[in-house]
Amino acid sequence: MAFFLLVLLAGPALARVREPTAVYAERRARLRAQVHGPIVLFGYTGKEDASPSYVFNQEENFYYLTGHNESGAALVLVPDSSEAKAWKGSHEILLLPPHDPYHERWEGPRMGPNDPGVQENTGFQSVESFANLGGELDKLAKLFPHFYTLLPRDEDIGYPHARAR
Repeated sequence: MAFFLLVLLAGPALARVREPTAVYAERRARLRAQVHGPIVLFGYTGKEDASPSYVFNQEENFYYLTGHNESGAALVLVPDSSEAKAWKGSHEILLLPPHDPYHERWEGPRMGPNDPGVQENTGFQSVESFANLGGELDKLAKLFPHFYTLLPRDEDIGYPHARAR
């Protein structure tokens, strides 16, 4: 019984505490300075676990760079290298899904790409709709021969890169 009480009391202490947006921006800047091609990262979709008691927790690398703990988002980082001089767009783009009233009724309100103050709340100069991801990648592919991303572990079912088995 004492063990369960300890776990119950420690639960809130184990939750993620969001750091100031400047901390995440500094991490992204350090990473952009080290690469010579765009980085594309996907957050979790929210469909990784079908359990009714599932509590969403963002993919660790995505959260480390963004502090964004909502499902369905993506991140594009364009390097600060000399190859990036021709790039006219933002060097840090957070892509969010549009509002979905049906899901938000059950899961709570979510941040959308067109919400007022979304740039200030996320710490990104550019926040776009997830639907724009393909177009941004097409433009970047004309300038950069290589992209960086993370592939999922075998147990990451629902991750955007998951292979059909």
